[in-house]
Amino acid sequence: MLVDDARKIATAIEERLNASDCQGVKAKVKSDEMRPKTVPAGAGRPTFINYYIQIEDDTRMATLTLGQAAELLDDVGADWNPDRLFEAILAMDVPIASSGE
Repeated sequence: MLVDDARKIATAIEERLNASDCQGVKAKVKSDEMRPKTVPAGAGRPTFINYYIQIEDDTRMATLTLGQAAELLDDVGADWNPDRLFEAILAMDVPIASSGE
């Protein structure tokens, strides 16, 4: 299931980040549910769920697709710091927002 994949990726990213200079950066699963406005007569109303990995430090936040997060997991090095992490995320054309904390 996708939710299990998302949890595994988020856990693996956070473990890898905690083993580097990115200690304190969090990776968590975020979901987005969507239901169609109309459905054919007699059909049930399905719910579509998309899963994302949200990477966040004290000041920045980025939301990655599962594919992007898996790619990031492969790239994270032991010498990475939070700035290097968010540079890599930005290089993937993922917007980075202020975390507001």
